[in-house]
Amino acid sequence: MNETLVVNGDNAVIGRLAAWTANKLLTGSTIVIYNTEKTVFSGNAKKIAVRYKEKRDIQLKGNPDNSPKIPRRPDLLFKRVVFGMLPTSRRNTRRDALRKLRCYLGEPDAYKGKGVKPVKTGDKLHGKSTTMLEISQRLGWDKM
Repeated sequence: MNETLVVNGDNAVIGRLAAWTANKLLTGSTIVIYNTEKTVFSGNAKKIAVRYKEKRDIQLKGNPDNSPKIPRRPDLLFKRVVFGMLPTSRRNTRRDALRKLRCYLGEPDAYKGKGVKPVKTGDKLHGKSTTMLEISQRLGWDKM
């Protein structure tokens, strides 16, 4: 089932989109997600940023090179969220699945005008929400 699915991440809830993406990757699909900086976290922006900042600050004393790597860039952070939703028991399956995922900031020229797969992620959030771009900027990313 080697189909390529192109998804617009604009206003998509991150957890729901990442779970859908992980499921499709495990079935063998190739997925392209653009506008990852416009995906949305539900909840308080300050608390979410603090949680990711604490994860970034973890350093193993025995071997600091083995410390967890939490990126600041929105597209790489989204890829990390999907990585966490893939099964850990099958190491090669996890690695192969991530190779089939492409995340982009903005909309690349190569995918303009291509069919976009609508993903049901619950467009209406009734509480606080913040974009991936805002969280990345709170983590220290300043390229946009």
